[in-house]
Amino acid sequence: MKVIAKGWKVLLAVLLIMAALPVFFLGYLREKKDFEAEQSQMKAQIISLQASIAENMRYADVQERIPEASAALEDSRLALYEKFPTELREEDQIMYVLYLEELFETEISFSFGTVAPVRMLSDGAILEGLTLTVNYETTYQGFKEMVDYLATDSRITSIQYATVDYDSENDTATGTLTLLCYIMDSDLLEYEEPDVNKPQTGKPNILY
Repeated sequence: MKVIAKGWKVLLAVLLIMAALPVFFLGYLREKKDFEAEQSQMKAQIISLQASIAENMRYADVQERIPEASAALEDSRLALYEKFPTELREEDQIMYVLYLEELFETEISFSFGTVAPVRMLSDGAILEGLTLTVNYETTYQGFKEMVDYLATDSRITSIQYATVDYDSENDTATGTLTLLCYIMDSDLLEYEEPDVNKPQTGKPNILY
């Protein structure tokens, strides 16, 4: 009987150990792993906060000037953005080509351009570029002046490509210019319609 009782105790101990194994592996080890991961994350956060505190301490003397400097920075950003149009719709492109025709005293043919992003800015604004190809006919000196003017015009534009066919006998330069007209897509700006002289309406007789 003592042997049988002792055997049952051993068997019971084995069963208890077998029952404890799933609890150990599925419970304790998983919680231990989660704890260690959370502990590692907290250590990283502490290190990051300590670095931020040390960085802020370096500029403690200028903290009071930050709001004013930030406001000045925003004003400067807006002043820069306002140098760009927020859109170049078809009517804007037509007006720009008419402007070039008057400027260079020549008739220009063109097709409407397409807009593509150039660079994403830190505040979410997007600098875009509209590609516009125009023709020209001028003298050699006129060509140089045209290129120089486009590079310094208040309407911010760059020349991507240019073709030149020069007739030295008649001093005539002809070709095409591929222009990149810059646009600023920003919530700080609003679209302004082009200033166009609208024809009079409401006349009783179309002949007069």
